[in-house]
Amino acid sequence: MASAFRVRLLLLLVVILGIGVSYRLSTGSGGGLLQANLRSIPLNFAGVTGLEDRIDARTLDVLQATQTLNRQYFQGEDKYWLFVGYFAQQRFGSQIHSPRHCYPGSGWNILRSSHDSRLGGPTGELLIQKDKERRVVLYQYLTRGGHTTSEYRLKWELIKNSLLGRPLDAAFVRFSTPLSGHESEEEALERLGRFARRLTPSIRPAMPF
Repeated sequence: MASAFRVRLLLLLVVILGIGVSYRLSTGSGGGLLQANLRSIPLNFAGVTGLEDRIDARTLDVLQATQTLNRQYFQGEDKYWLFVGYFAQQRFGSQIHSPRHCYPGSGWNILRSSHDSRLGGPTGELLIQKDKERRVVLYQYLTRGGHTTSEYRLKWELIKNSLLGRPLDAAFVRFSTPLSGHESEEEALERLGRFARRLTPSIRPAMPF
């Protein structure tokens, strides 16, 4: 009898805790929003020239990011894109979108998806194609707990920080480049990784965590 009572009490506590977490995730922390210092990420550096890229209003509405940085970089004949989205207050229904879902929605076909550590820590890799253009992509999520490519880990970090009363922020980082000439996928990924590693040391410090 006592055992059944303890089980019911435990279930009640879990339900109450779940309601509290859901409420906080849906309403936010209630304090002022944190800000990332995305402009501290270099635009021009040795042998590389960068240009700011505009993001259209429809895409911004879908992203629901607090701050975004979208750039093109040119190094000789090679072209690279960098996108960083900072989400100061994630909520259910407005969490970071996975590129594995966003690219197909933008008309890109994902030819291959894998994981590596080219960005330092877990790194997602994609080979995508639209019409005759093929690109390789490197991406990762930045959280207060570190780097990840897992949407499940991202959700767990959100729940954990909510329970601990911490900010519910996170960021998404994506590098991409087109395959040039007769370049193989692996060669393009190596080249993209070398370029990305020149910028990644300035990205994490730009975050407020």
